[in-house]
Amino acid sequence: MNYFSKNLKWFRENKDMGQAELAKVLEVTRDNVASYERGSVPKLEILLKIVKLFHVPLEEMIEKDFESIPLPENNDAVNTGRDRQTPQSDDTTVESLQKLVKVQEKYIKSLEEKLKTGSKSEG
Repeated sequence: MNYFSKNLKWFRENKDMGQAELAKVLEVTRDNVASYERGSVPKLEILLKIVKLFHVPLEEMIEKDFESIPLPENNDAVNTGRDRQTPQSDDTTVESLQKLVKVQEKYIKSLEEKLKTGSKSEG
């Protein structure tokens, strides 16, 4: 299951950020953030900014339901990103980017399949 949208909202709210504040950090509009939280897929560059901001691997952001994990276990995930001045490593290797692209492609395929299935059931 894909938890990206749900987790994005969870991390944003647990860091006491509004959609407009997150949009400013990501250099997108508030409407973009709202659409990501409703299920739209951000561009790869935005995905990278999100996972760096919240200090969470993309795979976990997509596959792990952070909301369902008891808070003591989530404290590290929530607290590591509280200070936006925390230095972030730029260890973005070709291999890690290829991994991100594959995850994004899987996500897009699953959305396309859902759309096809929805279209068939309507007709």
